[in-house]
Amino acid sequence: MFGRNLSRFFLMSAAITLSLVIVCSGQGFAGKKQKWKFMSNSGCKCHMSKGCFEGEEYKKMKNQHYNTFQRLETDEDKSNPECLKCHATGLGMKIKKGKSKQGSKDFIENVGCEACHGPGEGYIKVKKNYMNKGKDAFKDLLKNDPMAARKAQYDAGMIVAGINTKTIQEQCLQCHWDTPDAKNKCPKCEGKKNSEGQDRLFTKNYIKRDDHRDHDAIDDVAPKADKKKWKGYLEQDPWFKTKPPNAK
Repeated sequence: MFGRNLSRFFLMSAAITLSLVIVCSGQGFAGKKQKWKFMSNSGCKCHMSKGCFEGEEYKKMKNQHYNTFQRLETDEDKSNPECLKCHATGLGMKIKKGKSKQGSKDFIENVGCEACHGPGEGYIKVKKNYMNKGKDAFKDLLKNDPMAARKAQYDAGMIVAGINTKTIQEQCLQCHWDTPDAKNKCPKCEGKKNSEGQDRLFTKNYIKRDDHRDHDAIDDVAPKADKKKWKGYLEQDPWFKTKPPNAK
């Protein structure tokens, strides 16, 4: 989880590499094609707030994405693109003014929600004022038509592995590694262990341990949804074809 991908394909941050894969679905965030700005975790109140399963579960875990920038040991590393592409979010992308803790437009410290789920500007607008119908419009849509709400989220740029991007495994391996001799393994992590004393390898068990999905209305209707009508909006990743951890 502390790795930095050294391959040429991943020249930007984890956020960029994860975002770029949605070019295949007609959305791109590189250069002028970037449609939405990165907003930082400040806009992710639904999952980071007190009492939320996803947020609370995430905070319990040690050495996770929320402190990746702090784990860079030298000033040189903290300014090195080869490190920042996996220890920061939105490197070289359009970021809302004031959201970069570095005081620049270069990146947002740590691996935030947007590193895996894409720039949040469009999604935040949907949540706050869906179809210009006010702050409660999206809540009503989620209650009355969960699949339409899911479509609105994804159409606003929300990225979910297996639906509009690659699988979870492929996404995560852009910065993690799954074998001791992986080519993208961070050279500075050689011989080091994780917080549990294990080799720093990405495995299916790791994903299970970090499963921060929260059971909601969509989870109740998605299995019964018309697959043709909602093609591209139904969970497809084989590692997540299970109920969220807090499902009844």
